[in-house]
Amino acid sequence: MNDIGAGGDAMCTFITLIAASDDLARINAILATLDQRGCARRAERDDTPSLRPHLARDEREYLLLRPPCDCGTFLGNALWHSTDPDAARAADLARYRRKGWSEARIARAMADKHRDRPPRSHPKEDAAYWITLMIVLGEGLGLSRLGLMHHFRNRDAGPAPDVVARCEAGPVADATEVLARMPDGVIHDFHIVGRR
Repeated sequence: MNDIGAGGDAMCTFITLIAASDDLARINAILATLDQRGCARRAERDDTPSLRPHLARDEREYLLLRPPCDCGTFLGNALWHSTDPDAARAADLARYRRKGWSEARIARAMADKHRDRPPRSHPKEDAAYWITLMIVLGEGLGLSRLGLMHHFRNRDAGPAPDVVARCEAGPVADATEVLARMPDGVIHDFHIVGRR
């Protein structure tokens, strides 16, 4: 597994791209053209055992990294953005328990979450950023489909993300609501079509 952030046991959000391409240099060249808003992002090949069964033979997994992590991403924002702290806490507890964590580990993670980072209230990118990124990557790689997933994990590569499913997400150009409602650990396959 690649180095994906600074040390410590804190849990963070990371984003994975699924593409039918082995051209890491081309992906990074395309990402470099998008760095107009100070959102320096690079891709690194990854090989996560829990994702392998969900990938087609020609597909590869890439972490879309921006130091130190993607906590506060727009992806899934509508699911975890809540003014009700009890609802947010309950959602976190359910996610940790679904992953099979012990109650002691859950307690540490909950304490770390509130101590180590501010609440996720202002996404670092908006839907337009992700739509543009996916269209430019798809067109630049000559692909009609790309997968995207966000997942919550230890920033020292910790446990692999739990992939719940893989689903069709429709045309990326119309994906504002889909991007905002992406659940953790679900690969969303977007059709890459030009803007209208």
